[in-house]
Amino acid sequence: MEIKNIKTNTLNQNSYTINRLTPDQIGSLIIYPVSYTHENTLPCDGYVLLIEDYQLLYSVIGKQFNTGSEQENEFRIPDYNISGRFLQPSSSPVTKKEAGLPNITGQWHNVGVEPGAAGVSGAIVNHNWGGSFYYHASGRGGNLGGFDLNASRSSGVYGASSTVQPPSQGVHVCIRYK
Repeated sequence: MEIKNIKTNTLNQNSYTINRLTPDQIGSLIIYPVSYTHENTLPCDGYVLLIEDYQLLYSVIGKQFNTGSEQENEFRIPDYNISGRFLQPSSSPVTKKEAGLPNITGQWHNVGVEPGAAGVSGAIVNHNWGGSFYYHASGRGGNLGGFDLNASRSSGVYGASSTVQPPSQGVHVCIRYK
């Protein structure tokens, strides 16, 4: 199907680089639902390649995936199959985001005072236990202090992100080199 009479401007509105060097889609990613690698592609397993052997692919991705251990005449392809990272559309490709979860916090103040007088916030809920005073280790009544809840103290993964990992399905990612 050919699209005719288009009045829209050329699509490159987000400063993406148009691949004029390799009209055969060199550098594009091919995703397979099984472990399969087409003859024109390489699995995205972080291989180090010689620039002279893969000049077209190098002209597209350059040394953006190098880790620092490559020789001057080498470059690395992405390691998407090895790292298991999600591929996320972005205005700054190649940038890696670390895993994380939103933090869970809360506070409980004035423990040991009359029921209902304790202040709470965040993930802590105030319960009215009945009676005139709370019981605690130092005896009946009085002020025990306060408690805070901060999940990041138990694991650095909490508070490291504002998103949560969704369910996922593994695929095999390849990059086109010819």
